Amino acid sequence: MAGTTELRKGMIIMYNNEPHVILDKEFYSPGKGGAFNRCKLKSIRTGKLVSTIFKSGEKVEELDVVSKTVQYVYHDSDKAVFMDPNTFEQYEVSLDSIAGGSNFLQHDAKYILTLFEDAPIYLQVPLKIVLQVVETPEAVKGDTVSNATKEAVLETGLRVQVPLFIKQGDKILVNTETGEYFSKA
Repeated sequence: MAGTTELRKGMIIMYNNEPHVILDKEFYSPGKGGAFNRCKLKSIRTGKLVSTIFKSGEKVEELDVVSKTVQYVYHDSDKAVFMDPNTFEQYEVSLDSIAGGSNFLQHDAKYILTLFEDAPIYLQVPLKIVLQVVETPEAVKGDTVSNATKEAVLETGLRVQVPLFIKQGDKILVNTETGEYFSKA
């Protein structure tokens, strides 16, 4: 059991008899009344978002989970397969439970997989990932209005808005939380 002072982003807890990951936590100490933590939780099994309040002094059940660095192998219509490079053990993860689905999965890339009772429950995608532009129109000379962008198709099929100077074949950094262009790699 963990106290509310020990709550942190990314922690996996049992809430309403389901494992949830803490996405966001804010501590409030109003002038009147007791202090509390307002947390945004995501159900690991269903993906449903829940906002809840934990009063100071309350106890929550922190799950005993194991995190492993895994390598992406392939995906089909509804699941992705990852392999532990040390033991060669493979894990199947539903694409619905992965942030961004297959848009941020690259062959041989490393990800952090969280296991609860030997079953994968959460895949942590890196905050930024390098992807190659496979299709984008050429920039038109004179089209230099400030912050002008164009659409680009990346190697995973993701479509993002990029600056005009990005060409086909360029590698770019994409923010996986927003799914937007971050910078040229």
